[in-house]
Amino acid sequence: MTKHVLQAILERIHSLRGQRPVVLFDLDGTLYDNRPRTLRILHAFAAQLPKEHAEAARALRSLNAGDLLYRLDETLAPRGVSAEIIAQAQAAWRVRFFTDAACADDVPLTGSVAFARECWDAGATLVYLTGRDIPGMLLGTTRTLRDDGFPIGVPRVELVMKPSFDEPDVDFKNRLLDPLDELGTVVASFDNEPGNCNLFHRRWPDAYTVFLDTQKAPGAPPLVEQCITIANFTH
Repeated sequence: MTKHVLQAILERIHSLRGQRPVVLFDLDGTLYDNRPRTLRILHAFAAQLPKEHAEAARALRSLNAGDLLYRLDETLAPRGVSAEIIAQAQAAWRVRFFTDAACADDVPLTGSVAFARECWDAGATLVYLTGRDIPGMLLGTTRTLRDDGFPIGVPRVELVMKPSFDEPDVDFKNRLLDPLDELGTVVASFDNEPGNCNLFHRRWPDAYTVFLDTQKAPGAPPLVEQCITIANFTH
């Protein structure tokens, strides 16, 4: 299924070459697995816990990226970590997670680099439409995109980020719909949040709207049935 959908998108791009085909990609949970970013923060937090919290430190050090759920309390409470330590871990996470330096720990989702490059090579404009904010994460995001081999810093590539941290992601992406239309014809969009996918499908019903089944926020709305679900970009 994944191979079929991705190939169909590439064929659509080729068919629209000269008509400015556009492909939208979210970053976190879409092109990138950012759980390693959280894991490094938790391991560093565990290392500074005092001896009386040795059991909590061991529980934190035993985690791997695949153990991490969307919310830290959902990950840590079942492992016997107290509410006090969870609150401290959450505070440490908030300080470090949304920073340029932390971006270096993100790992490209399987096949994401190759597919993004194929879309660009086929003639698409790539738009990295991310909820990351410019003040906190612009430099780190640009650096990791470059280092991981994604198209960046070349014609037909746009990195679009929130001007401030506090704006809700769905509000940010909703107000960008008109400017995105100015870039050309949206052929496909990729996101790991059902609410964003639903937004894109309503705006561009003839485009491929692809949901990455990685992690999504608790309480996310149901995904509209016309959206296509994939686990990664393997094809």
